[in-house]
Amino acid sequence: MKRKINHIVKTLFLLTIFLVGCRDPFEPEVTNQDLAVLVVEGFIDIGGELSEITLSRTSPIRSGLGFRPESGALVFLRSETGEEWAFQESQTGVYSHSAVFDANLTYQLGINTQNGIQYLSDPMTPIITPEVEELGFLQDNAGVEIFISTKGNEEAQYFLWDYEEDWIFRPGVRSQFIFNPITKNVDFRKDDQKIDLCWKSNQFPKIILQNAARFQDNTILQRELVRIPLKSEKLTQRYSIKVRQRAINKETYDFWEILRKNSDDIGGIFSPLPSLITGNINAINSDGENVIGIVSMGKSASKRIYINAQDVAPWPYFIEEYEFCKLDQDTVLIANYEREFATGSRLPVVPVVVVTTTIGFRAATRECTDCTLRGTNIKPDFWED
Repeated sequence: MKRKINHIVKTLFLLTIFLVGCRDPFEPEVTNQDLAVLVVEGFIDIGGELSEITLSRTSPIRSGLGFRPESGALVFLRSETGEEWAFQESQTGVYSHSAVFDANLTYQLGINTQNGIQYLSDPMTPIITPEVEELGFLQDNAGVEIFISTKGNEEAQYFLWDYEEDWIFRPGVRSQFIFNPITKNVDFRKDDQKIDLCWKSNQFPKIILQNAARFQDNTILQRELVRIPLKSEKLTQRYSIKVRQRAINKETYDFWEILRKNSDDIGGIFSPLPSLITGNINAINSDGENVIGIVSMGKSASKRIYINAQDVAPWPYFIEEYEFCKLDQDTVLIANYEREFATGSRLPVVPVVVVTTTIGFRAATRECTDCTLRGTNIKPDFWED
């Protein structure tokens, strides 16, 4: 959920003005002052999984600026016994650490930014997350629904899920050939040169929450996580989803619920007004220094499933980028290979053979044949065929 808090906070003030305005046309006066409020987001896994803390700054509403990572900070975790663990900046604004922590202790996250401001979280008590009981899917006339089932307990009643989607797709026109600038001929592509099968990922999932106490025996049955509509390219070949389940406390649940409402429910005159969000991080050496965000701690649980095209067949699909893709009618003769293929804007696709001799190729544009323009041809490390 990286960048989600920052993006929502940036728009809250503008949305509030529009939603409470009158019916007459109105151009609000929105300050362009750069408040640069620190935004903190993260989950510390006590079971040895990678823990990440993301630090960023808010942007002025009309600045057009996106994610503004906070680099160069000192981030550490301190237990009630005084032991400390330092987080390393693994990428700009993202601080990581892997360790096994005692579930019976309380902890606080500390942050020292380059401008000299120090921040400290409220004390955190780790929560052990129950295992995922079922991760599955249901197909109906509207598409495919991915769902999860789990069972809470007295210590774990509030749940937060996030997920990663990956899927295989193919370009509009498949080519197994490549122009060789040395021989001036057309060769079969090697495995590391293939562009007719790629993987794509979803990096910005929505906020999914549930209070298990609402249900009998704290049992959550088939909570919808993802809806894949008909004609989506995600199910044209093979699809995978990994879901991470976290049990959180009520304070963290309320924080994410406010954020979810601000993100998902705003949009009409009867929608809830944007709510102010703060979190469990506080500045300790600067009066009036604002900070927004939440850090929680515990042991998460995860599960992955795969869905093949034949599992949901027949599956109609439509890929807008390939709507008008087709083979050129004319043949590119051998003598013209270099002129037509050297720039890479057009690629050889189908050999034209007279008797037993290849005299040329029919071609198509790179946009229609090269799937790496929209994804990667490198198989993910976790992928199972």
